[in-house]
Amino acid sequence: MNLKYEGLLAVLIGGMVIGLAYSTKSGRAYLAVGIFLLGVLLVYALNWYYNSRVEKIEDERTELISTKSTRNGYAVMSVILFAEYLWEYSNGNTETATKLLIPLALGVLALLVSQYWYERVM
Repeated sequence: MNLKYEGLLAVLIGGMVIGLAYSTKSGRAYLAVGIFLLGVLLVYALNWYYNSRVEKIEDERTELISTKSTRNGYAVMSVILFAEYLWEYSNGNTETATKLLIPLALGVLALLVSQYWYERVM
């Protein structure tokens, strides 16, 4: 079975989503954290394996592209967290909604620092 990088990445992320959905619905917090950490480690291992097979070219342009990609990822994650915040708050789960504000605020802070840093550097 010869799966390409995108296929393997999709399988890993799909497995993470299904595992996290099951573990959070069943109330198993340790299982959810374990699945999340294992998934992140496997994705990093997959990236490391595929990146080790090609020669990387590093210059200012590739660094800027990588930074913009990371910043866009933070932005997407912030949108998802805010949607989850609105969902929980509208269902009356104010305690859970308040806990979601912490990673949301940290994501916004990371976006602002990233934007400031690369405007200053470039």
